[in-house]
Amino acid sequence: MAIVALSGLAITALVVGALIAIGFVGVLVRLGLRGRAETKPDIPPGMRPGPPDEMLERRLVDRFLGWGFLFVIFFAVWIAGLWLMEPQTNADDAVTLTERSVERGGIWFAISDEANPTGFGCARCHGPAGTGGQMIPFEDGFVQPPALDDVCGGPETGHPLIESMEDVRSTIEQGRPETAMPSWSIRYEGPMNDQQIDDLLNYMLTIQELPDGAQNVCLEPLEGAEDDGGAEDGGA
Repeated sequence: MAIVALSGLAITALVVGALIAIGFVGVLVRLGLRGRAETKPDIPPGMRPGPPDEMLERRLVDRFLGWGFLFVIFFAVWIAGLWLMEPQTNADDAVTLTERSVERGGIWFAISDEANPTGFGCARCHGPAGTGGQMIPFEDGFVQPPALDDVCGGPETGHPLIESMEDVRSTIEQGRPETAMPSWSIRYEGPMNDQQIDDLLNYMLTIQELPDGAQNVCLEPLEGAEDDGGAEDGGA
């Protein structure tokens, strides 16, 4: 019985040992197979296959759509902002253009000299800033050119033929026959173009010194005044 019992224990031990050995070998084989399956050839990055066209195109399409959406939002906000600021921008531009026109008008009004070779010399007859000039020879005698710093007062300030800004313009453009006031517009064989005359008129508006309560006919023409350029005055 002891021999049989010992033989049973030995058999059991042999079976357990065999199972353990088989399991160990199986684990080694599996690990060996896994390592061999994961082994990849050493291919340089530049020679490795790239992603498929579908993946590349989808990535580009998504990127383009995203940037396109951002650009649409940006331009929608930008254009709306420009539209909202347009009235103020136009007003600022108008102020700037008028200021430049007045500055040029002062240059045209001044006497021509080395410092201001483009002056037309209105100040020679009508005085600096249009305050009135000295007696100048005309035909067989002398005449006194009128002051221009009150010409927009019209009849109230001694300019009976001035009833609107158009009267001032026509006087400058056409002059006054039988007086010392010549024509200045190129339309009437004078030296000044339309822009220069506009500049001169804008400058004259800035030098007006009218009495209190006097109407400024350059800004508010007298009732019934005709804008046909027919009325003329010696101040221009």
